[in-house]
Amino acid sequence: MTNSYTRKLLAGFTLGCMATVAIADAPPVQLHIDAANSNGGLALLSESGWPLTIKMVIDFPKETVFPAYAIQPNFPVRGDWGFLIFDDPDGCLNPPAPDWQVISSPECGVPDPLPEDWDWGAWAPPASDEVYIEFWPDIDMAGVQDNTGNADRQANLVDSAGSRGPEFQRDGAGLCIPGTGDTDCIRMGPPTGGETVDGFGFGADDDITGLVVIAEFGVGRVFDEPDFELSDPIGAVNLAGLVNSVTYDLSDLHKEKSKEKGAKGKPAKTIVEQARVWAHINMTGNVVRHLIQYDACTGTVDWQDPPTFPNSCDGDNLWRVDGGLTEAPPAKYDRGEAASIALLEATTFTLKVFLVDGQAPNRLFDEDGDGDVDSTDAVLADYTLLSNEDSISFLQLSQELCWGGGGGVYPVDLDFNGATQVPIVCPTGPGAISRPPR
Repeated sequence: MTNSYTRKLLAGFTLGCMATVAIADAPPVQLHIDAANSNGGLALLSESGWPLTIKMVIDFPKETVFPAYAIQPNFPVRGDWGFLIFDDPDGCLNPPAPDWQVISSPECGVPDPLPEDWDWGAWAPPASDEVYIEFWPDIDMAGVQDNTGNADRQANLVDSAGSRGPEFQRDGAGLCIPGTGDTDCIRMGPPTGGETVDGFGFGADDDITGLVVIAEFGVGRVFDEPDFELSDPIGAVNLAGLVNSVTYDLSDLHKEKSKEKGAKGKPAKTIVEQARVWAHINMTGNVVRHLIQYDACTGTVDWQDPPTFPNSCDGDNLWRVDGGLTEAPPAKYDRGEAASIALLEATTFTLKVFLVDGQAPNRLFDEDGDGDVDSTDAVLADYTLLSNEDSISFLQLSQELCWGGGGGVYPVDLDFNGATQVPIVCPTGPGAISRPPR
């Protein structure tokens, strides 16, 4: 792949409808996260789930005649594919699209005129070298069979191919073998549909193949499974496979201020034609949050009789957060879930999004060693950026421990005293209604 752009744009859809236009040298896609407080400040979200919409805008330069995209069969519908092609270095248009028919031209290795002894059986078009966005209008949900999308990506979005959440050694169990359904493992993160070809899971997406979504917390990190240790170098899991829907508007007229002066000295406005692709995620719980190993019973244990559960423990609690050191949390929480809630509500989370050429990676690593994974690392890993990187920062609120709050935590005997938690009893009482927190 290349990290530079030529000054041309091809737009090809379904049956190869296309046009050539000039573009700026900057990345050709303007990407924006359309979410709460995405223009600055902190959004206040719920750990139970929240919406994330990603808008990708491509300006078509003026003075270019485009084909009539908006009439069938040249308008991709659900179940069909669309391509935006920004560069074709060899001049032979041959994107990796299903059933694409390559034109027999000199650029594709077919001489003109044909020699009398030309052997079509010996001819093969050159490999695809286009720089492109591939998208499929579609809706995906975990565990629901999906027949639309990039077939290679769909094959990678099943649990056995690695699209599940991380699996760790269950405390006190036998040897955990991740990815095998081993009951000695404990899996973190939301359900991803098992072996159903659903186009949903952790990794690059099947319907917007070049999208990269990064949140460097919990299941968004790469672990050396089944150990609760981060990879070296640190890595981030591409969360784009959690995209639930992809749609687009192909041709829209947008007013834009011109550098030229108009009437009364005011900036003139010009009409710009745009295509926009939208990807939407209903971000589920237990995705953007820390993973915690928690020991709520350390030191000397006062056991019940018979010694099934401890009555009390005289030590400080211990935890490990996202593969970090074993240490005491800032407060002594009775349960790991309570610690998880406290850490969640004290953390400012950041989510980053950008677009690359072709198919994005399932995992991306810290190539420049600065401790973060971002679009710079994608370039160093030889991916071509097609957009800017956008990000949002946000806070999350949880529910009370006894009403389902607290996730991403599991008990581990970190001080090897044979106990991890003291039983608690949740109180009963009437429900109540209150205004949402601010």
